[in-house]
Amino acid sequence: GGGGGGGEESATAAAAGSDSPAASSSKAIKAIKAERAASASSSKARPQSKLVDSFSHLRQYRAPPTKQHTSLAGATAAGVACHPAVARLAERYADGSIRGGRARCIALLHTLKIVIADFQTPSDAKYAHALTTCVNAVVQHIQSARAMAVSMGNAVKSLKTHLARMAEAPTPPSDEESRKKTLGHLEYFEREKLIQAGKFIAEHGAGEIADGDVIVTHGVSHHVVEILLAAFDAGKTFRVVVVDSRPKLEGRETLKRLLGRGIPCAYTTLAGLGYVLRKGGATKTLVGAAAVLANGAVVSRVGTAVVAAASTHRGVPVLVAAETCKFHERVQVDAIASNELGNPAEIVDVGSGSGGSG
Repeated sequence: GGGGGGGEESATAAAAGSDSPAASSSKAIKAIKAERAASASSSKARPQSKLVDSFSHLRQYRAPPTKQHTSLAGATAAGVACHPAVARLAERYADGSIRGGRARCIALLHTLKIVIADFQTPSDAKYAHALTTCVNAVVQHIQSARAMAVSMGNAVKSLKTHLARMAEAPTPPSDEESRKKTLGHLEYFEREKLIQAGKFIAEHGAGEIADGDVIVTHGVSHHVVEILLAAFDAGKTFRVVVVDSRPKLEGRETLKRLLGRGIPCAYTTLAGLGYVLRKGGATKTLVGAAAVLANGAVVSRVGTAVVAAASTHRGVPVLVAAETCKFHERVQVDAIASNELGNPAEIVDVGSGSGGSG
C-alpha cells in the first residue's frame, strides 16, 4: 500500500519535469514499473505477516486505524452515508474496548436503535426496503473493523426477517409506525434473547453447583460470573480456580469480581492447569462461549479448548454457559477452518531495552 503510493508520487514528479506529453507518459509508466518492481523485491525480502500457510485463508490482523482515519473511512459504506454512531462502534470493536459476544451484540443493538431512530425513508423507496439497505451498509462497515460474532449475526438476521415480513404486509404501516415496530423488535431481541436468557442461565447454572465444589473457569465470561454469584447468594460454599491465558489475561477481571463478593478464589495461568486438575480437587469446569455450532463444537476465547480438553482427560465435567442466540448452523471440527487472528505483538514483546520478553 505505502510503496504503491510512493511510486505514483515519484512518477508524477518525473512527468512534471518533461518537455512533451508523450515523453511524460513514457517516463511515468517506467517510473511506476520501477517502483512496483522495487516494492515487490523488498516485500520478498521482508518476513511475511502470514507466518504459517495453514492460516493464510484467515482474515489477517490489521492494526486499528486512528480516529481521524476511522471517521474518514467510515464516511460512506456501500454508497450509504455511515451514521456517526456506527463509526464510533466500529472503532471500539477494532481497538478491543468492547469484547465478548454478549457485550458486542448489545452494543450493536443499541447502535441500530440510534440509526433507526434517525433514519429517513427516501422519497422513491419504501421504509422496509430502504432500511434493509441501510442495515446492510451498517453491517458492512462493522465487518470492516472486526468480524461479527455469531450473536450479532443472529440479531441482524432477526431484524432483516422482521423487515422482510413488514415489506410483505398487504397494507404497509406508515413510516413512523414502522419505525416504532422496528425499535420494538430490537427491544424484544435484547430483552428475551440476552437479558432474560442470561437470568435463566444464572439461575439454572447455580443449581448445578453443589456445596464443596471446586469450580475451574477460564478467562472472563459474563454468564460464568453471574452463575457463581447466584450460587454464592444462594448460600452454597465452593471455591473457584481462575485459569488465565495470554494475551489479554482477562481472568483477572473474573478474579476481581468474585473476590469482591467474598468468594474464595485461586489464580493460575495455563501452565498450572495440570496441577489444578490433579491436585486441586477440581470437580467441575465452567466456561462461557462465543458460539455453539451444529455439531456441538463450542467456540470461545483462546485457551478455552486447552482447559476443556485437559478437564475431560481428567474426568472433570465441562459445563458451557451460552444463550441460544449464539447457536449457529455451521459445522466446524477444528480451530483453523474459521477463526480470528490477533495482534502478534501482544504475545511477542522484544522489549525496548528496559525489560525482557513479555
